[in-house]
Amino acid sequence: MLAILFHELSHALAARLFGVALFAFRPSPVGIRARLKGTVKSFKKQMVIYLAGPMGNFILALPLYFGEGFARELFEANLAIGLFNLLPMYPLDGGQLFIILFYKLVGSNITFRLIKRFSFMTKIGLVITGLLQVFFFGNPSLLIAVVMLPGTRLLEETVSIMKLENLLNRKQRIISKGVYSARHMVVMEECTLGDVIQMLDYDRFHILYVLDKEMEIIGQITEQQILKAMQTCNASDKINEVFFLGL
Repeated sequence: MLAILFHELSHALAARLFGVALFAFRPSPVGIRARLKGTVKSFKKQMVIYLAGPMGNFILALPLYFGEGFARELFEANLAIGLFNLLPMYPLDGGQLFIILFYKLVGSNITFRLIKRFSFMTKIGLVITGLLQVFFFGNPSLLIAVVMLPGTRLLEETVSIMKLENLLNRKQRIISKGVYSARHMVVMEECTLGDVIQMLDYDRFHILYVLDKEMEIIGQITEQQILKAMQTCNASDKINEVFFLGL
């Protein structure tokens, strides 16, 4: 518990350095979780905040390496908590870092598929390790922690929110650069707003041509129109209903 507490305090301290205040500590199935007021827009700062927890554990573990008794146990606990949280599994810090890094490199769709696969493989490995821990040492802590971790539904929501936030805040990047890459896309009129949002890249401005069932272009819309529509319509609303039938 001391190692987990120090882990979360390290996250909170790093966030505070970037101007995001600590809201509260709350218990979770795997220990204690820090809640922060607001979010950090910079991907680099987000990575520092997620790295701060494991790094805090490692820093605390260093002077305890040659300790005995409780000091040795605290060393082992900090080492274990730090390494565990760096695993590429959502919602651990390693999974969050994976999402941030690959989101910029390959976009949200591929990132979601990769982290989902890595999370599943890592979870299977941890379950097997937890069962061995129970069998040889009678300690169920790892198995309980892994079983209580949330599933992929929360992961999908996190990636979608991350994508939408960055699309909404991209205007300033376009203004500051002056020149920005564009991507032309073709979508069928029956596609939903949610379908289109999922196809938008992180670092491209999108122009979409809407086709009917006869493959004729019935209109042209931009990603800004899509984002504005998301504020008043549902993700399940179809493109033709929102933009061409006066919904």
